[in-house]
Amino acid sequence: MNSPRVSVVIPTCNAQEFLRPAIESVFNQVEPPHEVIVVDDASTDRTRDILREYGNRIAVVERSVNSGTADIPRYDGVEQAKGAYCAFLDADDVWLPGKLGRQVAFMDAHPEIPLCHSYVMVMNQQGEDLHVRHQNAIPSTGIIVKELLRHCFIATSSVMVRREVWLAAQRREDVTGFGTEWDFFLAIARKHPIGFIPEVLAKYRHVSGSVSRRKWRRTPRDIGAKERILKKGLWEGVIPRSGMKKIIAEASMEGAQYWRDRGYAGRAAWFALKAIQYGPLRVEAWGSLAKAVGKRLIGN
Repeated sequence: MNSPRVSVVIPTCNAQEFLRPAIESVFNQVEPPHEVIVVDDASTDRTRDILREYGNRIAVVERSVNSGTADIPRYDGVEQAKGAYCAFLDADDVWLPGKLGRQVAFMDAHPEIPLCHSYVMVMNQQGEDLHVRHQNAIPSTGIIVKELLRHCFIATSSVMVRREVWLAAQRREDVTGFGTEWDFFLAIARKHPIGFIPEVLAKYRHVSGSVSRRKWRRTPRDIGAKERILKKGLWEGVIPRSGMKKIIAEASMEGAQYWRDRGYAGRAAWFALKAIQYGPLRVEAWGSLAKAVGKRLIGN
């Protein structure tokens, strides 16, 4: 695979502990890529020293101001890429050696599919395997946009996409905030079938204290992202607006139960209020709010 077809894009910010394993997993591919682009999002640790060690084996894009999200530096990398295919790898994740070869073969065999992904193994901060993410819960290759509106089950580090399709999916000015990759996936899935390879081709590192874990309003479902999707109209032509509001209400109810079970009454109340906002006639939402307030009042 020596032709300029695959570009690897790695956004990174203060990931010095994991950056080398990520990059090495790219160079350990059975079929290596044409280029490796690392976009440093204004790191303040030893990231740039580590990147200099690789010399001209990688192309480095240095951002002077932190974007607050991996989605903007990822977009920067895709814009710079020369390959027809772009493969994404977050700086704290790793690939299995056969990932790129397996996905290129799939994409070449399915020219009608602009994006494919796979299972990922969740590992802990020390790199020990925990479980397969969303095992037996990811739709097979085909039209998956309805399922994707409910939950983003596509792991970014498992994605290979046709470069031009990614750039056309969202405008740069629309790439804002955390989790915007979901918007890209939805914009593409609205128009095309999505490919799924039911094999573990990458490993996703669960890092305590990472951006996704610090923001409790994103757990267990990212309500802010769903509200952004509602506002952008990414549901249009797929389900009615009332259907999207129902999805947000149901996700909010799940969040209220999740935090109430863990003893966080204030957080449970916040999710219950969101459920009422998007489903004011849901009796269970009002009941959930009453339970959360009750726990808060008695301090339990």
